[in-house]
Amino acid sequence: MEALQPCQQADRVSELMTPKPVTVSPETPVGEVFELMDERRIRHIPVVDDEGELQGIVSQRDLLGHAGAGVHPTQSDWDGATAAGVMNEAVDTVSSECCAAEAARHMLRTKRGSLPVVDRKLRVVGIVTEADFVRRAMRGQPPCTCGGVHSGI
Repeated sequence: MEALQPCQQADRVSELMTPKPVTVSPETPVGEVFELMDERRIRHIPVVDDEGELQGIVSQRDLLGHAGAGVHPTQSDWDGATAAGVMNEAVDTVSSECCAAEAARHMLRTKRGSLPVVDRKLRVVGIVTEADFVRRAMRGQPPCTCGGVHSGI
């Protein structure tokens, strides 16, 4: 069998990812997970065990679906649920040395909003999100003079 050639893409996931992302334990109350997302303005939180090993991921969509509530659920909407009860256990992951283009292709193909970045022992070392790729696309771009985006229409 022929060895795979090293990827020629310049950017690696490690250059885009958020290192040491916000994580929660499986026992974290769902209300606390929602508050973290709201305070930090994030939409995905990896769920890890005591050693930092990935157990699952909770998305903002998971929380809102579980609550069955509107945009601003209240604490009573969670009914004592924990992160383990709402997390998605089937999590696609990526290595920090993976080329960024392949991670982006995978996210587009599978409609994932994020990929936890893990080491060989499945410990979470970062997270790469759609926003990271938007920032990458905007890197070095001058301010726009076309009139911009119109809000609230």
